[in-house]
Amino acid sequence: MNFPARLLIFPALLISLILFGCTVTLVQPYDAELYKNTEAFYKKASTMILKGQSSSPTTPQQLAGIPPKTASDNPGHFSKFQNDYDELLVDSNALILRSLANSGSVDEIGKQTQAKIEGVIKGNVTSECDTAQQDFPSVDLTTRNYIDLKCLVAKWKKEHQGPAGASSSKQILKKANWEGREKTLFDSILAIQSAEAFKNKTIGESK
Repeated sequence: MNFPARLLIFPALLISLILFGCTVTLVQPYDAELYKNTEAFYKKASTMILKGQSSSPTTPQQLAGIPPKTASDNPGHFSKFQNDYDELLVDSNALILRSLANSGSVDEIGKQTQAKIEGVIKGNVTSECDTAQQDFPSVDLTTRNYIDLKCLVAKWKKEHQGPAGASSSKQILKKANWEGREKTLFDSILAIQSAEAFKNKTIGESK
């Protein structure tokens, strides 16, 4: 399942659980600071994407016309974006750590599952950034969404770097690649923030 589709489970799932009188244990309480930090992450990622759109070739022909020997000088080359990716990975780590602290269940996760989470935080992500239920059985849905967000950035970085050892890779994306990323990022952050806003609204109505 892609990132936005799975993230959009939040509001409907929460409503169903509440209506049926179930205890909501899949997500954490509303956290205003986490909401704010997620918005800041979106702004930084969007800025990188806009830079990519303005500096990358529009057509395959334009990309093909860039000489391999001078590709590293092109404004759309990976080297011009490496710091942006690294900063976003650090920011996503901070979001994961904040959500883990908020969950109040770190002690219950157990050493084995904690090791898996640390592996994700350090960048040792599984293939396709899979954070399925069986991989993190005791991590709540809120934290998994932030792990997914980090995985998304890690995937983008890997795609921009190109195939490992491929001498033919110019490490330059087309404008359309960045446009696709813009939509994916927007949908992902919108789903996360909609879930947080729903939790905040639910809290307000219960008072």
